[in-house]
Amino acid sequence: GYQENKRTQYILNGVEIDIDSWPMISTYVEIEGKNEMSTLEILELPKDKVTTLDVDSVYKKYEIDLKDIKV
Repeated sequence: GYQENKRTQYILNGVEIDIDSWPMISTYVEIEGKNEMSTLEILELPKDKVTTLDVDSVYKKYEIDLKDIKV
């Protein structure tokens, strides 16, 4: 399959912060690194909105099966 997204990437205190935009779902922030929770606090992002889902699972949350998309 083929997927296209837009990503803006930042590094804060050694933690990678990616703002990802994919077709048909809301833009979301991906945070990866050793101090993810403290990065959430610095950015004032709500911890109750945190997930460990991969992209396919995020699409499923929106009731979209990527295998059904032809274009």
